This record gives sequence, C-alpha cells and structure tokens, in this order.
Amino acid sequence: MKLIRKLIVGISTIGLLIMTFVSATYAWFEINSRASIENFHFEVHGGQGFQVSIDNVKYTSDLKLDQLQKVMLVEYGAGKYRLATDGSQKLYEIGYDEFDNEVVSEMSQESINTAVSKYIKLLPVTSMNGRDMTDLYSSPSYASTGRFVQFSIYFKTQSDRVQDNVSYQIYLSGEEQTNDDNIVVEPTRITSEKTVVGLDANMVATINENGSKHIKQLIRVSGGQRDSIDVYSSNALRLSTTESTKEEYLMVDENNEPILDGEGNQKKGIRYVANESSTKIYELNDTENKNTDLGSYATDYTGGKSEGELDSMIGQTDPLEDELLALYCAKFNAMYTYYNNLKPDAKLTDRLLSYSNKPATITNLSNHDVITTVTSGEEAKLITFRVWLEGWDADCFDGLSKAVKIRLAFGSKRVDY
Repeated sequence: MKLIRKLIVGISTIGLLIMTFVSATYAWFEINSRASIENFHFEVHGGQGFQVSIDNVKYTSDLKLDQLQKVMLVEYGAGKYRLATDGSQKLYEIGYDEFDNEVVSEMSQESINTAVSKYIKLLPVTSMNGRDMTDLYSSPSYASTGRFVQFSIYFKTQSDRVQDNVSYQIYLSGEEQTNDDNIVVEPTRITSEKTVVGLDANMVATINENGSKHIKQLIRVSGGQRDSIDVYSSNALRLSTTESTKEEYLMVDENNEPILDGEGNQKKGIRYVANESSTKIYELNDTENKNTDLGSYATDYTGGKSEGELDSMIGQTDPLEDELLALYCAKFNAMYTYYNNLKPDAKLTDRLLSYSNKPATITNLSNHDVITTVTSGEEAKLITFRVWLEGWDADCFDGLSKAVKIRLAFGSKRVDY
C-alpha cells in the first residue's frame, strides 16, 4: 500500500542577465554575449523528507547563493578548484610552484564572485540529449567553457535508517501549491521581458496573433527603415536534469596497471556515474507571455509539402493546418532564416537537425516526471542541472538584452510501504 503525499519543499531562483555588445554585423555568433548570475537562491524549506548538499558531507534543508557558486566553479574550472572534504565547504584554488608542486589556497567570497562572473557566458549551443553540448557546427562545448550553466547537487532523505523504509520521489513542480505551513509556493517558471529585434535582412517568421500562428514575410526596407520582431529570450532556454549514483571501481594508474594495497589487492575507488537514461530536457513554458511551445527547433521537417506549397503559406492569417511547421520547419524558423540571409556564404542547410532525431525527451512540468527517488538508508543521489540557450530555437537571436529569470520549485511525493 502506498500513501502518496505531495509536498512543495523548495524554491530556487536563477537570474540570468544576457548582455550584448553589437558589432558592425548582426549574425548571432559575432555578438559578444555574456551572462551573470544574480539573486540565485536554492532553498528547501522545513527539511520535509529530504536534504541537499554540495559536497555529500554537510547536509542541510537549504542552500545559499555562495554555496552554489562554489559548485559552479568546481565544474567550470576543469580541475582549477577543489571543495574541502571535511564538511567546511571551503573552496580552494589549485596552482603550481616553480617546481611543479601543487599549491592550494582558500578563496574569499569576493574572489569566488569574480570567478563565477568571468566563467559564465551563456552563448548559443544545442544538445540532443541534455548532457552533451555543441555549437551549430557540431563542435563540442564543455562546462569549462562557461557557455552554459551547470551545477550538481546531492539529494538524500533525512533518515539514514534502512528500517524507516521511506522514499521520496522528487520532481520539478509546474503548479502553484501550498506547503504544510500554508505558504503559497509559486511554480517553476522561466520568464523574460520582451526584446524588440530590428532586422538587417529579409526573413520569414512565425507570428502569434490572437492565439493562432501564421507565417509572415519580414522585410528589410530601404532608406533605413526595417521590420522588427518581438522576442522573449526565455523561450529559447532549456533545462535538463541527470541523475548519478555511486559505484565502486577498480583503480589503475596512468599505464592502466592495477593499483595495489599493502596486501597485494587491487584498490577500489568510489565515483558517481551518470544514468544517461534518467536525463530529462525541459522547455519551461513562459505562460506570462502566452508561449506554450515545447521544443521549437529548426529541422528538415516539411510536412510533406513542396517548396512552392510552403512559400504559399507566407502571409497565412488562419491557424496553421500543420502546427509542426511553425515549430520545426527551417523555412519558417526565425533564427535560421535570419542567419542564412545574413551569411549566404555560410549557410547551415547541410547542418539542419533531422526531424526524426530531434530531442524526444522534452517534458512538460505538469507531468510531474520524477527527477530522482531518495530512500532511507541508501546513498545520496547526485543531480546535475544544465541550463542553456538553444541555438536552433526560433527565439534565439542576437540583441537579447533583457533579464531571464528562472524559478525552480521542487515538489516531492512521499511513498510509504
């Protein structure tokens, strides 16, 4: 028998500010975009059911901004930073002296803030699986490049007693709920202010009007006048979660030879290994701006229509008979056509995503898909969060200068057996 009780146990808010410095041309890849983390809060209220940690040593019911920044630097720094293992949660910077000896120094909060601001750029990338990021030319983008936001947090139950036999299923909540203290907790959302993008090239775009979609030809008018399009940068952001679990492994040296202990037995180490099938990709609906699309991408989708039939749809004011065209046809994908019109010598036509291979794991928060399950007496689960600006999304433009705010609200289902 299962007793399922819904709990809202936390809110997290990320403020991402995308700033652009426009050069003489307007192709997105020539914009020096940067992002900075502002007012990032990760709080689990009341310690109801499970706790969180950045080091798998010190567990609490909430995490603060300064703790989360340390986790980011460990992942962005590619070996340049190390968290203390004694529960103090101090962050150390790793350097080397003239004799190539490792030198470790504790970082101040001011230096941590500076380093985080330096690393995070939030440049357009794409991902088919929510873990591996590339640019639109398929070149890998790693966390150490700072092109996307990545951090990992440990989750476990409050009880270490196996006999308590209790589990909590943890999910991102997309609904407003009331916790046990009768406090209303707002749902997970990504929102942003409107950015008006002036066009420096003719293009085709899908336009929302009165709840319907139609295709419109936007024209760069001579004499300095130009059409524009309203863009919400929040609609081009993706969020993914991946669960990792602890496992033992046999230790080897750089020559792949076994490392032995004093008794001649091969040493064992402990590591967290990602469960790739657990990854979920979310495009968080911006309901404030009436955007409900899940997973807009520029692909090779044509809906079986010829080039001429697609051209005839431009200017159609009625709702599209094939909604997928607005989401997945490159001809009507604003970013794609904008880019190609500006750079005719560097078209992305042969790099289009295959519609049949586009990410199929995009999730609506209302599904309450479980991120992980933590059980009393078991090892903690490590959850990696990634946030990126999807380069193939129709809302991915240069000139985005408005703040993007992300609120992550975690819910849980307690399961008693």
